[in-house]
Amino acid sequence: MNEQWIRADKIVDPSTDIRWDTDISAHPLLDPEFLQGPSRLYRFLQLTLDQIRADETIYQREAARLVRPLRGGSAEIPPCADDVFIVAEFLHEADVYLQSTIELLPDAARAHVAPLPAVVATNDLRELLGLAFTGGDRRLGFEALRKIHLANLLLDIDHSRHVQDGPLHLAYFQELLDRCLWRYKTQAYPVNVGFHIDQDGETIRYSTKPRPDDQVWHFDSAFLEKRGGSRPVSLDVLYHSCRFKRSVDRVSYEIVDGQHRVMEKVRWQEMKQHRSGSILSKMLRKGINNPDEIGDILGAVFIVHDEDALDDLIWLLDSGIGNPFGWRNISDTLGPEPAGARLNLDSGRGFRVFKGDVDILFPGRFPGQAPYRFTVEIQVHTLESFLRTVCGAHQANHVALKLRQFLLGLVPVLFPAAIYGKTWLRLP
Repeated sequence: MNEQWIRADKIVDPSTDIRWDTDISAHPLLDPEFLQGPSRLYRFLQLTLDQIRADETIYQREAARLVRPLRGGSAEIPPCADDVFIVAEFLHEADVYLQSTIELLPDAARAHVAPLPAVVATNDLRELLGLAFTGGDRRLGFEALRKIHLANLLLDIDHSRHVQDGPLHLAYFQELLDRCLWRYKTQAYPVNVGFHIDQDGETIRYSTKPRPDDQVWHFDSAFLEKRGGSRPVSLDVLYHSCRFKRSVDRVSYEIVDGQHRVMEKVRWQEMKQHRSGSILSKMLRKGINNPDEIGDILGAVFIVHDEDALDDLIWLLDSGIGNPFGWRNISDTLGPEPAGARLNLDSGRGFRVFKGDVDILFPGRFPGQAPYRFTVEIQVHTLESFLRTVCGAHQANHVALKLRQFLLGLVPVLFPAAIYGKTWLRLP
């Protein structure tokens, strides 16, 4: 579970306990008690099973309703065997996602929650419903419904307009950055920064001449200079990254050329559905059942030297990407007194950032369509605040945050205590 050089005590405090009583009302099929007390949804799914089990045509039509829209005003979708295979692909994706999450667990815990062979062996919706309602085993029923629910959420993500238009919106946002930022780039140069945590356990010491035991981050720095106007500016943008949440990179720790390097790697690369895993995880952790409610489908990160450069960068951004009232949900923890919205409850002590959501007015996907908004979450770090997030021993480490979110937010949803117990997972 622990990435190399990530201190286990920075992931969770030894006194921390899993919040097993998490609210799963947004995901009723993940309720361990769903199959114990009949509800209207229970009876509806049971009726669906009875219908699709008795008639192949009805089965194909129900599969079609999941993946194809109505056409020409018809009240029914013509059945097609191909739609059953499409649903099966998403059921398989649910297995891939679940296995990827299990691999984040401590080695000793993985076997305890490994899905039952009967559930993994089938990607047939009809068979999985049969295992749930007639299998006679509580864990078997839960895992069958969990697989169905995860697959359905992946379908919802795939059908989301916000997600489908994500690459288009990202490209437009990058065009705006070209106009308001990168047009002022006068120089680019590489730099390696070595860093380590100070004896106080909080301060990051860094230098462009790494020590042998330092961790190292490579920057492709850009120097921007805007002359004239009401506010001439000059600053180094050490790093920037624009990302679409479906293809997000993760930080990893490796030894390259004898140095401890912090690098970025693609995660969820085994998933065919464009790596929807990060969106799915957030929906489960946050109790969200509509992917359109995810506010950070698009994001951008910038790193500058200090707070003066941060002010200059925000001024350039604000003058080129939106309107003067387009920033929302701003959090600023870089100053002596944190301002704005609160950070994530799982954020580590010492996490420093300026972040906010910016509404971008988009001209439309085709001529004549009215303009509409999409949102980009923007984070700006100073050099030290960023190095805190990639320093393995710091409380603000980003990998530790993600593992903490997994352990405290996702584990109780995917592996509820009512099915698997509580003693199988030991925190550091």
